[in-house]
Amino acid sequence: MARFDNVIVGGGLAAGMVAQEYRGAGGDGSVLLIGREAHPPYHRPPLTKGFLRGEEPVEDTYVHSLDEWRELDVELRLSTEVAAIDPAAHTVELVDGERIEYGRLALATGSTPRTLGEAATIRVIEDSQRVGALLETGSGHLGVIGGGFVGVEAAASARMKGLDVTLVAPEPVLWSHLFGEQVGAYFQGHMERHGVRVLTGRKTLPDGDYDMILAGIGVTPNIELARNAGLPTNHGVLADDRLAAAPDIWVAGDIAEYQSVIHDRRIRIEHWDVALNHGSYIGKSWAGAEQGPYQVVPYFFSDIGDWTWMEYVGPGDRDDTVEVRGSMDDDDFVAYYSNADGKLTACLAVNRGDELNAARELIASGGGVPA
Repeated sequence: MARFDNVIVGGGLAAGMVAQEYRGAGGDGSVLLIGREAHPPYHRPPLTKGFLRGEEPVEDTYVHSLDEWRELDVELRLSTEVAAIDPAAHTVELVDGERIEYGRLALATGSTPRTLGEAATIRVIEDSQRVGALLETGSGHLGVIGGGFVGVEAAASARMKGLDVTLVAPEPVLWSHLFGEQVGAYFQGHMERHGVRVLTGRKTLPDGDYDMILAGIGVTPNIELARNAGLPTNHGVLADDRLAAAPDIWVAGDIAEYQSVIHDRRIRIEHWDVALNHGSYIGKSWAGAEQGPYQVVPYFFSDIGDWTWMEYVGPGDRDDTVEVRGSMDDDDFVAYYSNADGKLTACLAVNRGDELNAARELIASGGGVPA
């Protein structure tokens, strides 16, 4: 049976960052990364943006090339799936029956898009290529079901390429479930002014001639491996404030439902920056370069075509009070979110990076809305 000091299950950004930062912090143990996709670890945000529009090659999405992973002395097992984990024996079993012993194990198994009939989804490179083939024609009608990040960003990309786009979302205002109706109306306005037909308060597309329908209705975290191994789970895999789910087992990215020392509760976040920071923290911890608990304020960002963009730290709550400062008309504003105790819970910024960074520090320290 092969043995590795460090085994990482998952082929996305979080997994790649564990390996990269372990080596970067001086970790010299053996490292095996097992991913079920054919690609080395890569960044997913381009799949609804530049890569989807054909503006960048697939290699630009990779965290490292295959040669660079070899230089880091990280062994990749791609197109390989793990069937089971045995925490007591410190082994993982592959679908072909091979068993591998580990000293430490990181699970970064990501999420699977929820499906809707024959509608397309975007999660992996091949999904983006499928939708991108339609965008490349520069014509046609794309129907989008769902008003989350994937649906909105893909809709904007399709409109930039000249397609007719109809988007439906169940919320009364686009992104109102995330940022409140006032801020949501700002983003919906940009979509509509650039020609996207946005229909809110509904879950189905109107009758029409669609060349493709894309579903962006959320994801389901891939926690089956962990659950079957007896690890504690809820919506994600339960972890402590050091992202540890069990002795010698850590979790990162979409599946990590961890105890946040900043929020004093468990949270689970599905976004690029959280995956990056989880992986970085675990890798450094394994190398002995990170001693304290994980305490990074979650950060989000989104580009809506080349029309506008936003940054956000939080997360806030739907019942929070929202205070907007600046000018939405000039794409230059900040929105502060606070709870009933006046504590700052979140901040959304459009071209207000300084305010966002200050808010990040206030959230971390438990402060209120800045004067």
